[in-house]
Amino acid sequence: MASMSSISTALSGLRAAQAGLSVTGHNVSNSSVTGYTRQQAIQQDFSYRNLGSSPVGSLKMQVGLGTSVGQIRQLRNKFYDAAYREENSSGSYYARKYTAGEEINSIIGELQSEYRAHEAISDVWDAINEMSKNPSAIETRSTFIQSCVTLLNKMKDINRSLFEYQLNLNNQIKKEVNDINNIVSQIADLNQKIEEIEADGSRANDLRDARNNLLDELSGYMDIEIKETPVGNGNSTRVDILFQGNELLVGNIPQKIGLKYCNGEYPFVEPVFTSSTEILPASDTSTPLFPNLASEDLGTNSSSTKGSLKGLLVSRGEVIGNYTMTDDEIGNFSVPNIQKKIDTLVHEIVTMLNDASTGGVGLDGNPGIPIFVRKSGATGAENPNDYNTLFTINNIEINPEILEADGYNKLGFSQNGDKEDNTILMELIKEWKEPIDSLEGSSIDGYYKKIITDFAVKVQEDREKLESKVGTIDLAQNKRLTISGVSLDEELSNMLKFQHAYNSAAKIVNVIDGMMDKIINGTGRVGI
Repeated sequence: MASMSSISTALSGLRAAQAGLSVTGHNVSNSSVTGYTRQQAIQQDFSYRNLGSSPVGSLKMQVGLGTSVGQIRQLRNKFYDAAYREENSSGSYYARKYTAGEEINSIIGELQSEYRAHEAISDVWDAINEMSKNPSAIETRSTFIQSCVTLLNKMKDINRSLFEYQLNLNNQIKKEVNDINNIVSQIADLNQKIEEIEADGSRANDLRDARNNLLDELSGYMDIEIKETPVGNGNSTRVDILFQGNELLVGNIPQKIGLKYCNGEYPFVEPVFTSSTEILPASDTSTPLFPNLASEDLGTNSSSTKGSLKGLLVSRGEVIGNYTMTDDEIGNFSVPNIQKKIDTLVHEIVTMLNDASTGGVGLDGNPGIPIFVRKSGATGAENPNDYNTLFTINNIEINPEILEADGYNKLGFSQNGDKEDNTILMELIKEWKEPIDSLEGSSIDGYYKKIITDFAVKVQEDREKLESKVGTIDLAQNKRLTISGVSLDEELSNMLKFQHAYNSAAKIVNVIDGMMDKIINGTGRVGI
C-alpha cells in the first residue's frame, strides 16, 4: 500500500509539472498577442491521510498524498484596468477633438490654396481705395465688382467645405454608434460562453482576454463603468456595463444605442437609447446619451471630456452656425463656432458695402442699387426669425444687375451726384478699419486672421492635452504589463523549474516501478 501511495504521489507531481509546462508554453506562444494576460498554474496540496493524533497537544499526524493544480489563473489587476480605461477614454476624446481641429484649421486657413480668404478681403479693400482715387473710372469699378464676386465665392467655398466636413463627422458618429452596439453584443456573447465553460470549475482565460480587450476598446468610445457580478456556482463572473447611470449591458441583456435627428433643419444625428434600427425624428423622446452637450462644462478641469463619440459630437455640433445665433445656441461646438464667425464677418462686409452702394447716386444718375441681394428674393429689413430675410452666406448672391455690362454705373458711391465725388468711399474706407463689436472688437480686415489665430490656439491646447493623455495612457498600460505582461526571461525560468520538477517526479516513479518489479517478479515463493 505504501508503494501504491508513493507512486500516486509521484504521479500527481508529474501532472502538476506537466500543467505548469503547458501554461508556460501557452504564455510564451502568446507573448506577442495584444491584450494577452499572463497565466499561472496554482499548485496546492491534494489531500492528507491521517496517521493518528500527536502525543503533544491536539495536532494530528498526517501524510500528504500529493499535489494538484487548483486553478490556472490570470495575473491581472482590476484597479490598473480601471485606471487604463479611464485614461484611454479621456485620450480618445482629445484625439478626436485634435484631429477634427486640424481638419477645420486646414479648411479655414486654406493651407492648400495660393489665394486665401484674407487676401480676397484685402483685394476688396484695395479696390475701394483705387475707386476713391478715381470714382468714375470704369476699370476701378469693374475691378471692385470682380473682387466682391471673388470674395463671396471664396467664403462660400470655405462654408461649403465646413458643412461637408460636418457631414463627414456625422458619418463617423453613425459608424461609432454601430461599433459600440457590436462590441456590447460581443461582450454579452462572451459573458454567456464564459459562464458555460466555467460552470464546472474550469477557467475560460482566453475568452476572458477577448472580453477585456473589447472592454478596453469600448472605453475608447465612451466613458463606461464596469462591474463584475458572480454567476452560477460563483466560479465565474459576468461583466455588467453602465454609462452615466444608464444600463448598457446588465444581466447579459444589451441596451441598444440608436440615432435620432438633432432637429428638423439639418441631417445631423445624435445617439439615444432605443431599440429602433431607423433614425428617429427630432421630436422623439428617447433618452439621449449626452443631453446637455452644448452647455456642458468641457473645460480643462472637467471630468466629462471622455470618449471619442463625445469628441466627434462636440466637433460636429448640432447646427450650421450663422451670425444670428447666440453663444448658448452654438455652445461647445467647434464647426458651428467657426461657421458663425465667418458668417458674421461676411454679414458685416455685405451690409457695409450695400449701405455704401445704396447711399448715393450712380454714374447713370439714378439711386444706387445693392451689390449683394438675397437668393430668396426677400427685400426690406432682416428678421432673425425668418431665414429668407437674412444676409447669411447661403442666402447671398451678387446682384444680377451689377453683373450686367453697364452694372458699374449703378453703384451709388456719389453723395452729391458728382461723378468724381468720393465722400461715401472715404467714409467706407474709414469704417472698414474701425473696430466692430460684432467682430469681437476687430476691424473687417483683421477679423479673419483673428478667427484663424484663435482657433489655432484651441487646436494647440487640444494637442497638448492629447500628448499629456498619451503619457498617462502609456504609464497606465505599463503598470498593467508589469503584472499581466509576459516576460520571456521569467517564463524560461519557470520552464526550467517545471522541467526539473517533472524529471524529479519521473525518477521517483521509475524507482518505485523498479522496486515493485523486483518484489513482484524477482522474489520466489517460499519452499520452491
